[in-house]
Amino acid sequence: MKKSLIALAALGAFAGAASAQSSVTLYGLLDLNYQFIKAGDSASLGTAAGSDINKLSDGNDWGPGSRWGLRVAEDLGSGLKANVVLESGFTSDNGASGQNGRLFGRQAFVSLASATLGEVRLGRQYTLHDEVQLLTNPFGNATILNPGGGGGYATAGTLAAPTGTSRLPLFIDAVRQDNAVQYISPSFAGFRVQGMVAAGEGVSDRYQGVKGTYANGPLNVGLSYEQSHARVPVGGLSNVNKIVELGANYDFGVVKLFGGFQQGKDLTIGSGAPGGAGNGSQIGSLTIPAVGGAAFVANKLRAGTVGVSVPFGAITLAANYTQAKYENAAGLDRTLGRVGIGATYALSKLTTLYTAYGQSTGDLKDAVLEKQVFQLGLRKAF
Repeated sequence: MKKSLIALAALGAFAGAASAQSSVTLYGLLDLNYQFIKAGDSASLGTAAGSDINKLSDGNDWGPGSRWGLRVAEDLGSGLKANVVLESGFTSDNGASGQNGRLFGRQAFVSLASATLGEVRLGRQYTLHDEVQLLTNPFGNATILNPGGGGGYATAGTLAAPTGTSRLPLFIDAVRQDNAVQYISPSFAGFRVQGMVAAGEGVSDRYQGVKGTYANGPLNVGLSYEQSHARVPVGGLSNVNKIVELGANYDFGVVKLFGGFQQGKDLTIGSGAPGGAGNGSQIGSLTIPAVGGAAFVANKLRAGTVGVSVPFGAITLAANYTQAKYENAAGLDRTLGRVGIGATYALSKLTTLYTAYGQSTGDLKDAVLEKQVFQLGLRKAF
């Protein structure tokens, strides 16, 4: 009897040790918000210019969007870990799959990580400028305050399905990259470097980028540079979509300040886009409407954003201003900006009420379908 009990105890201890070495975590986020949207005076929401619409929409419109995912971690010993991230996006207002119907369209990668040597990731991953953009916005990449959410659809048509178009970018945010290999270094006194490449595999252009970050106490800074080597040269150019982004924030405790700058050169929205048409998300529309002159296709963008947030217990108030300038090779240029204000109320660590309002500014403010946007939403993580 004693031998049986000892054997069972040993087996239980072994099982406990094995389970401690490997873990699987299910997680997710549901984000829904009511929106009131008013079109610019020369745009249309499917009827007359200056019309408006009420809708219930997933947070994906200007933010992170609903998703569920799995994280797997296994301790291999000697400080080495194997990890897997599989993340599936969907629109919670209608239950449809996101990212053009991909099962794990948000992320899908496997990695080996060492505290002393860094981490190597293989698979579908976020682009480096998208990660830098998180530093520039009081609410991260969420709500109408998100500079990477786009300035609005510059086209007539139905807002719910503006066929064949994408929003004019304020900050370019080509979110993800297929077939990517990324190296992330350990942190050295707050400094960290990353590098990522992705072969186009005959479908998209080859992507390559580098990123550096510094995080120390209240200060966070990120700088990235990315470009694509064109599978088919665009206008005689072999290297296109050259994107530099700088983002930073500083937390004074009673107030937190945010800022960011982005420059894009030799831009194209073909398969050469980082995370572009061959990868399920695009740089954004570069066709600038005829406002104050002829329409043109932009190949250059400069954008900046500044913001502030102030916490009051469970409530956080925030505001920011973002402006983009679009140019073409002939020197034509137009501007589009947005001022945003918003607030969040934390019902718990995992449940948040939020509201935000955005107002377009600049040359193109009356040409976009979302000149004014009001949001009231609920975000629940698990």
